[in-house]
Amino acid sequence: MGKIDISNATRPTRARIGGSDRDRAARFSKRMPPAAKRSVFLRNNVLLPIRTPPVNPERTEIPDPPQATEVIKQLVRDMGVDDVGIAEIDRRLLFTQAGELQHTRAIVYGIAMSFDTMADIGPRSQDEVHRVYRKLDETGVRLAQHIAAYGYNASMQPNEGDVPLVAMAQMAGLGELGKHGSLISPKMGASFRLGAVTTDMPLLADGPKDFGFDEVCTKCGVCTRFCPGDAINPDKQVVNGIERWHVDTPACEPYFHKLYGCKICLMVCPLNSRGMFGQEFRAASKVLVQTKDAKGMLQLIEARTDMNYEDFSDLE
Repeated sequence: MGKIDISNATRPTRARIGGSDRDRAARFSKRMPPAAKRSVFLRNNVLLPIRTPPVNPERTEIPDPPQATEVIKQLVRDMGVDDVGIAEIDRRLLFTQAGELQHTRAIVYGIAMSFDTMADIGPRSQDEVHRVYRKLDETGVRLAQHIAAYGYNASMQPNEGDVPLVAMAQMAGLGELGKHGSLISPKMGASFRLGAVTTDMPLLADGPKDFGFDEVCTKCGVCTRFCPGDAINPDKQVVNGIERWHVDTPACEPYFHKLYGCKICLMVCPLNSRGMFGQEFRAASKVLVQTKDAKGMLQLIEARTDMNYEDFSDLE
């Protein structure tokens, strides 16, 4: 169901970016294609240092929060996102590394990734992921600057920021958590990435919504069957005080590093059929029938990309 119970939530600790095995993560980064490396450079060295802009001392008061909320949402849409929502920040959901963040709202937005490119599970898909992450961060920096010009505090929240983006997106009504551990959106399916800006600007929160996806995931086992690391648990678990779908990260990481970030679970999700890539997914679903499971999918990927994943055994 869309409205998750966070009454017993405890603050999560953000995992190390790139995974727990630092040597393997370094080899993974080195193997990135050039376009992905350029996007990572821009994010880390250009955008991240300016994620929190200076605040205009002459504040513009907000007499009509509903109107201001729509103005901000439209501003984000005009920047090229595919969906946007606003969450009220519950401090029980903030990463422990965030300290005492005083912001009260998270403006969360999503940008879809090319379904056909992502389905390759190869270098092109890694380029696409980092292109979208860079665009998300660029959008967040611009949005934070606009809000700061109103006289309110704001910070762009990248994938490695102060807030868990998937949780914030669910609280903002953008979708529901899927069995594969990522958000599923009625507009974008599972082929998208998230960004956010946190702020103390008085905006109206959307709140979580029930799209019926949780019930589908309960009965569906496609992502579990196609996960090469057997990392997707078939049943919910209590994590940080919240009962939710959970992915075994240590089991996922070797294949994440080996398969250019993997993403197989996102691409095979049947709920892609309801989003903007419905036509592409319906065409690709024939492959699911043909390959049957993770082993068959890996064999097909190797044949299509002319890659032998045994060549990357140092990333296992």
